[in-house]
Amino acid sequence: MIKITARGFELKQGTKDGIDKELKRIEKMLPESASFDVTLTKVKDGYKCDITVINVGSFIRGEAEAERIEPVVDMAVDDLKRKIRKLKTYFVGKKRKGAIDEIADAFAPLEEDVTMEDFDQFDSSSVEIKRKKVINLQMMTDDEAIVQMEMLGHSFFVYLGVDGQTKVIYQRGKGYGLLVCE
Repeated sequence: MIKITARGFELKQGTKDGIDKELKRIEKMLPESASFDVTLTKVKDGYKCDITVINVGSFIRGEAEAERIEPVVDMAVDDLKRKIRKLKTYFVGKKRKGAIDEIADAFAPLEEDVTMEDFDQFDSSSVEIKRKKVINLQMMTDDEAIVQMEMLGHSFFVYLGVDGQTKVIYQRGKGYGLLVCE
């Protein structure tokens, strides 16, 4: 299933057909249950394309910006293909390697404690929340959460650990950090 959304302009049927044709190039690389969510946005200097593949609670995102609409779709599809290949390589390597090093080795402990007094100078009246997003937490291992974060291109990812705890995995230097919510 392909869902196409245009923001800031009217999308013509020919462009929709072109997007459909481009996505056929990568459809064979994915399970049949996968669906596509394509968002084209008119930005200041051209267009932005965001293609998200949704497959049973997992996501892969390809995105690009360009002056014209045709190349931006091609570039986003190419980004998506690169991430799918990376994901497949990861799973093959994981099978061959047997396991991944512990995430705990990737980050050092905090050096100093933070107290509430440190926040007294913060003026909360000047803060404006620009966007609110509701998410459904998926149960997964830490390794799966890292893969999801990488595939989405985010610097953090919130998920439900297999132990039932809400966790946040985040990029930290060349490794990862893990927050466990109590």
